[in-house]
Amino acid sequence: MAGTSSSQSPATLSCTVHAPTRIDLAGGTLDIWPLAAILQDKFELWNAPIETVNLAIQLNAEAKITLRHSRELHWTFNDKSLGRSAAGQTLQQKDAADFILQRAVTRLYTPQLIDKGLADVTIETNAQAPRGSGLGGSSSLVIAMLAGMEKLLGRSTEGSDLCRTAQTLEAGVLGNLAGNQDHFAAFFGGLQSVKHSAFGSTTSHISSDLEALSRHLVLAHSGQQHFSAFNNWLVLEKVLTGDVAVLERCAAIARIVPDMKRELQNQNWPAVAKLLSAEWDIRRTLAAGIVTPVLESLYAAALRAGAAGGKVCGAGGGGVLVMMVENPAQKATVEQALRAAGGEVLNCAPSHRGVVYS
Repeated sequence: MAGTSSSQSPATLSCTVHAPTRIDLAGGTLDIWPLAAILQDKFELWNAPIETVNLAIQLNAEAKITLRHSRELHWTFNDKSLGRSAAGQTLQQKDAADFILQRAVTRLYTPQLIDKGLADVTIETNAQAPRGSGLGGSSSLVIAMLAGMEKLLGRSTEGSDLCRTAQTLEAGVLGNLAGNQDHFAAFFGGLQSVKHSAFGSTTSHISSDLEALSRHLVLAHSGQQHFSAFNNWLVLEKVLTGDVAVLERCAAIARIVPDMKRELQNQNWPAVAKLLSAEWDIRRTLAAGIVTPVLESLYAAALRAGAAGGKVCGAGGGGVLVMMVENPAQKATVEQALRAAGGEVLNCAPSHRGVVYS
């Protein structure tokens, strides 16, 4: 992990970590185990790996971790985006109900912190992405906290290992299904292709002009929080119970990804826009609740204003739309139309780097 600085004294260690969120461009949901393995077996896709393509963006999650000298656990959690704080000495479930991710990370490291005499823990967090946006904000926050703890403990952890830890931790404490594309985007940044198999996932960067890509993108929050686990479970339940139609639709999404990668590399933005819509046309049929009237209204408004295509980020049911224009000169008009329809336009500047320390 690359680092810059952390202030420290014999009794105090401190580190601030920033991790980006992401826009999933194609292949979302396929990162939930064991969906990729099932699709590979059912549809003979072994020679075409199941992949998810995403773009890291500068709507960061930030975690500042401070460790002070103590042989007994004391914790303080402060979330600036929620405007809430709490403090205590135990990590039972009833403690810090608004800070389940912070509590889980602290619990994971408590034995090492006590052993090193650094068990007075303060975690200050801030999230730029709206809650329930479908941009992977909770995953980015977990990655930021884990990376900060690892740095302060003087350990160099391989990125993929940290992503697996984050996925497992998040699934456990949230009690729901968790994919892994969000964690890879948060740790590594850039434009990525995450390849999935029954034996784990790996990621590689896709070569493209990220600034040019972002000039063609418009990101708008619907104002509705989504609950990804519910929609993801509806899809996975149908897959596990042998729903042929849903299996075929998931396979069709998987087959779009190689085309998306190629057109991103070729910087063929009109083709990318069409593929976004093609993916969405399939995804919206996977389960009831993925599409909402608010999302439909925003999507239609963007198309009328000149957008060439788009899709909903994450599992749908609310959250954020990503739309694409063929000419960057059309971007302002589409943004204006989305605002007029009730959407909140968000920053979609690309993040070339993942985890950054300050």
